[in-house]
Amino acid sequence: MDNLYRTPSADLLVNERPAATTFFVTSTAKLYLMFFLTLGLYSIYWFYKQWDTQRVAMRPKKISPAARSLFNIFFVHSLCARIREQLQARGLDEWKYGLVAWLYILTILGSNALSRVDGQVGEMLELMLLAASVILPAWPLAVIQEKANQASGDPQGASNARLSLQNLLCATPGALLWLLIVVGSLL
Repeated sequence: MDNLYRTPSADLLVNERPAATTFFVTSTAKLYLMFFLTLGLYSIYWFYKQWDTQRVAMRPKKISPAARSLFNIFFVHSLCARIREQLQARGLDEWKYGLVAWLYILTILGSNALSRVDGQVGEMLELMLLAASVILPAWPLAVIQEKANQASGDPQGASNARLSLQNLLCATPGALLWLLIVVGSLL
């Protein structure tokens, strides 16, 4: 028989954390293509989506995915740490993310430095430097994306491998700009 004089008890805090946090899933081929066609601006969207999926899992701490995506070089290490934690929780391999996170930061800084080269070298070399400065930072992001896909249970990123209409709309101005750059350098 229950104690009639005992105060009632109830769970007042609802556990809103999901059992298994997931990350933004996309294929690496799509990441490379969108990164190149948007001249690297896709990284801002990519970081926003990664942090937005972590917002609920990080409660009660309030985070701003927009700020973390704009200042992504300051938050890439913490994103990688969250991915590593999820990989460990799933019993997957130990990931030492430090090198890849630093490589992303260095390639971003390097590509910004290369973008300052203007008319000081030949036109063809300038075009090749531009292409390299746009695509090089995508490589560390692709490595991080592969680990995020593994942590989310979709290693190939098949659930988000196709280009959507929104992707095409965002990529079209960049593709036209690339066309103008190539045509302009050949004239």
